[in-house]
Amino acid sequence: MSKLILVLGATGAQGRHVVNSLLASSEDGTPSAYTVRALTRDPQSKHALALREQGVEVVKGRPFMRASDAKCSTMMTRGLLTGDTNDLASVAAALDGAYGAWVNIDGFTVGEQREIYAGMRIFELAKQTKSLRHYVWSSLSYNLKVRVYILSIYPGTIVLKLHGADGWL
Repeated sequence: MSKLILVLGATGAQGRHVVNSLLASSEDGTPSAYTVRALTRDPQSKHALALREQGVEVVKGRPFMRASDAKCSTMMTRGLLTGDTNDLASVAAALDGAYGAWVNIDGFTVGEQREIYAGMRIFELAKQTKSLRHYVWSSLSYNLKVRVYILSIYPGTIVLKLHGADGWL
């Protein structure tokens, strides 16, 4: 029986390569031991359709808000740090039955604070998933975005890594 891996961010630049690697046969030709479930905002996008053609189970979900979302802008101006908590249920449902999860949130699009918040909430949901044995958080430093090293930018990107380092799994 194959092991189900949830890939959150499967239609992105990193996620597509993760999916391909998970589905690839071994060097000796043995079929992959994994099946993949992808959580995406738009199951009809060209990347989501390509994943479906590879045999990936593509499910709709929206684990975080884009900075351009009106609701998000309102919450941020009120000083509330939030992700799209109305749809974290879709993340929990996607995690259900998964053996592993690879999680990437496009922090360059949603912003560092929303990336950290959504990442923490998704980690907490993963921790409650009884079937889950492996969890990988993938993130890029914001220093890559500004192309210079700025000490004040770096610490925020490791907040989630510290949150998850308490010995779970």
